Amino acid sequence: MNISLYLRSITKPNMTSKFILIIAIFLSTYSALAQERVWTKQSKISEIVAFEKEINPSAKFLSENVSLSKEYYPLANKYKVTNPVIVQREPLKYLPIYAEYFYTPGDSVLRLVSYDWEKNRYGNFLDKQKMWKEEYKKFDTYNSEYERIKTALLIQLGIPTATDTTAKEVNSNGSKYLTRETLWETDSMYAHLNMIFASTTYRIRLTLYWKN
Repeated sequence: MNISLYLRSITKPNMTSKFILIIAIFLSTYSALAQERVWTKQSKISEIVAFEKEINPSAKFLSENVSLSKEYYPLANKYKVTNPVIVQREPLKYLPIYAEYFYTPGDSVLRLVSYDWEKNRYGNFLDKQKMWKEEYKKFDTYNSEYERIKTALLIQLGIPTATDTTAKEVNSNGSKYLTRETLWETDSMYAHLNMIFASTTYRIRLTLYWKN
């Protein structure tokens, strides 16, 4: 028997199987990471819809009434946005993502984006009360999620203007809660990553808007 031919006959399927496995792992990893991609370009809302469908062809679009205050969005008086396009994404690790895209209806231009890593964001109050009793035990989980999300955003947004290394305790009207913050700001764009770990709010949020 030709030994070299015999070796090739038994090793070739194994190499093919390994190659297929590597491709499968790559596609699975890419698909998972895509779940947390954020949109950073000011554009038409139609591009956003296409972007979300690229991440997930079966994207879950929600309909909710959401308004913006001037305190939250300094350009609220200048740009009168309509109800946002809202997409709910599955969690990559622990927290699901709610992406809210606010745009001006006349020109369909995106003005502000909010990504909320939060459980049951639009749930009813009674359900949330039950959830809060469980979430208040999970600071380490939220802190780990915050660090992971911040690391991913560094790739897309670059070096932050300001950031922290640990959570800070805030006293507001006699109530204490923990928070973390990272800021990116340029002449044209403002982005703020914030974690709130409080008695009735357990959330990580990225707010991004354009100044023009």
